Amino acid sequence: MAGILYGVGIGPGDPELLTLKAVRILEECSVIGIPAENTNICTAFGIAKQAVPKIQEKKIISGVIPMTRDENKLEEAYQQICQKIETELTAGENVAFLNLGDPTIYGTYMKIHKKIIEKGYRAELVSGVPSFCAVAARLGMDIATGEESIHILPACYGIEEIEKYNGTKILMKSARQFDYVTKKLEELEKEGKLEVFAVENCGMEGEIVYPNIRSLRQQGEKGYFTTILAKEKEKRL
Repeated sequence: MAGILYGVGIGPGDPELLTLKAVRILEECSVIGIPAENTNICTAFGIAKQAVPKIQEKKIISGVIPMTRDENKLEEAYQQICQKIETELTAGENVAFLNLGDPTIYGTYMKIHKKIIEKGYRAELVSGVPSFCAVAARLGMDIATGEESIHILPACYGIEEIEKYNGTKILMKSARQFDYVTKKLEELEKEGKLEVFAVENCGMEGEIVYPNIRSLRQQGEKGYFTTILAKEKEKRL
């Protein structure tokens, strides 16, 4: 029988935030898939191995997803990864492919998941703790209460219309247009419309908490793992 592919959410950074199911799947699967050239530079693997040390002894499938909008290059990369996975599944091996946070939220894994299912194999998702939930916990604040809405936005798209969204705005992937995004948020904070908070590397080494947008801008350009929470000032508890 063919093996099963699992897209495993590793959570935002703290290895203690891996779910019991994620730990079990990682322990049981004979093959581990990573979205990087090797385990030494794979953030997800570095987190997972702290919770499940035995994955370091398992067979590793590596696959690099290029940071590009070139659909041809992306398709080629996904095809190469899927071919490696299909070989293992056909041989009857179960594969756990690592995904930071939750695979269903801007997860690079999801295209792999769909392609493998289209090929007739079985694939399942294992939920992980989303980065913005961990960030809110680190800040000691709610994301939303009562009738408040929640909007999850890739910060490099649609920031121009952020004022149209009521409730809490969660901005992810802000590194690509850091200066523009933070300048816009600083203007709204100065006008008293928003209170803005951010955490960089939440749960990881080098974690930094920013109590306002000014403190974030003063630190200069931020890395990929910076999540911003913007709340309507009168709504914050």
